[in-house]
Amino acid sequence: MASELLANVLEWEAQDSEEAIKGIQQGLDDFEAGRFRSFHEFADEQRRKYNLPTD
Repeated sequence: MASELLANVLEWEAQDSEEAIKGIQQGLDDFEAGRFRSFHEFADEQRRKYNLPTD
């Protein structure tokens, strides 16, 4: 039972790491292709989305 649980955890961690690497690579590819926005644009969107104050 313990070995099965450990195997499942290790499989999950490997899958999680693979997904993280894919996400990072996608972000780098987007940046190189010019698909990005400034921090100011991101911050403005988050303020609107979550109804946050400007300061």
